Amino acid sequence: MNKETTAQHDFSIPQKQSASGIIVLFINSLQKTVRAIFIPILLIIFKSKDSGNLATIIITGSILLVVILAILTYIRYQRFSFFLDEEKQEFVINEGIFNKSTLSIQLNKIQQVNINQSLLQQLVGVYSVEIDTAGSEKKEASIKAVDHTTAIELKERLLSKEGLYEETLSDTETGVKIPVTATPFLSLSIPTLLKVGITTNYGASFVLLGGFILGLIQLFKDYTSAFEIEDSQIDQVLNRGFTFFSICVLIVLALLIVLATNIIRTLVKYFNFRISKQKNALAISSGLFTRKNVLLKPNKVQLSAYSQNYFQKKFDLLNIKIKQATYETANEEENKKTDIEIPGCDVTERDEILKMIYQQIPSAGITLLPNYRFVFLQIMRWIVLPALIFLSIGLFFHPPFRQYFTLIIPYVIVASTMIYFEFKRHRLYLNEDFIIKRSGIWDVTHEIIEPHKIQAITAKQYFWHKKADIGHLILHTAAGLIHFKYGNYTTINQMINFWTYKVESTKKGWN
Repeated sequence: MNKETTAQHDFSIPQKQSASGIIVLFINSLQKTVRAIFIPILLIIFKSKDSGNLATIIITGSILLVVILAILTYIRYQRFSFFLDEEKQEFVINEGIFNKSTLSIQLNKIQQVNINQSLLQQLVGVYSVEIDTAGSEKKEASIKAVDHTTAIELKERLLSKEGLYEETLSDTETGVKIPVTATPFLSLSIPTLLKVGITTNYGASFVLLGGFILGLIQLFKDYTSAFEIEDSQIDQVLNRGFTFFSICVLIVLALLIVLATNIIRTLVKYFNFRISKQKNALAISSGLFTRKNVLLKPNKVQLSAYSQNYFQKKFDLLNIKIKQATYETANEEENKKTDIEIPGCDVTERDEILKMIYQQIPSAGITLLPNYRFVFLQIMRWIVLPALIFLSIGLFFHPPFRQYFTLIIPYVIVASTMIYFEFKRHRLYLNEDFIIKRSGIWDVTHEIIEPHKIQAITAKQYFWHKKADIGHLILHTAAGLIHFKYGNYTTINQMINFWTYKVESTKKGWN
């Protein structure tokens, strides 16, 4: 093998994706199309009375659809190219089937370059390269199918100005640069992932289970409508089948499903999770079916947080979440997709990661406590108002509700306990280098931000709080908001003046 065949890619020349990537592009397009037309076709099949002609139409249409998608995929592959414009310091992507479009990305604005590999890409032997920039509503660019060497070299070139890529050795015979693999300082074993699955993400699992049940209900309605089954027959079956015992069994079954779902999600998402140091960055990789590789640059971190609940404390586990810059209109769900999560680490590993990001371990300083009015408002919102609505319905609008009035007592006990812990854990810790907000009822979260990462500050005080010197503080960052409620307004204003001075005097940038 000579040096010419092993030389690095010349990215100044427009390049296409890997030829075998056509399979990936085609199957992805086919999958999206099938998902869009599956339910309508299913209903047509159920309601059609001429099954012979319908089968012929569906088979013919399917063949025609596959042929059209194959042609469009090939055209899309041929018209897709990417290259580096060294003169303008831009990464350029050309694409389009009928209308050609050009996307240019300034290299100094690239925030993250991820190399991922789905199960289909693993079978074909290609990788996807995703480029993310601060302030973008979505992934700035995505190249779906390149070989491993091209993906690694492209990532290195796009991030070369940051000086983050790992050191390389040269093969004496071929002259090829070989990356030196860093030893992971954090890797999660299967037992650790099982502990993480058991102790976290209950809410997400309940949402998934709820969505699955709602989907089944909708499919059941479509099924009964298609086969013209009377609702009265279904109601009779349900009324006979549901007893107190069966409801308890269903609840236990639902909890077991949630727990199993949680464990499976955790294993699939974080399988073979590893973190290693690469000069001034953290290289993070994980995933069972979709292998994700992320290079985390400390200077791009806007906000970091670590959380722990009661069960995690018993297992000596912590979850860390690192947030980078997002676009202004992003909602909470969209922000979560860009967050980098590090599950299952202990206190020592947490401190090592934080020290890597901030060059020191953040510590608490001055403590701001919320006023007791914090509790008063929560009691009015979550106890008094719901109880009044419930009692009013039973007394004036729906008398059968009166037999459930006793349920108010356990509700008040649970709600009061939650309000108490929310108040007890609502704290703001301040020092010259860090702002740390603690909050949470079950999962106790510590959010950390450096003062020079603040983009804007909002201080609010309602006129009825002036006498008590109470106010609210909102810190605006490129990764979201930090909101502290019912603090001492005089202290808040003093800290705002200090933070403004820090932002104006520091030479550090927020990104």
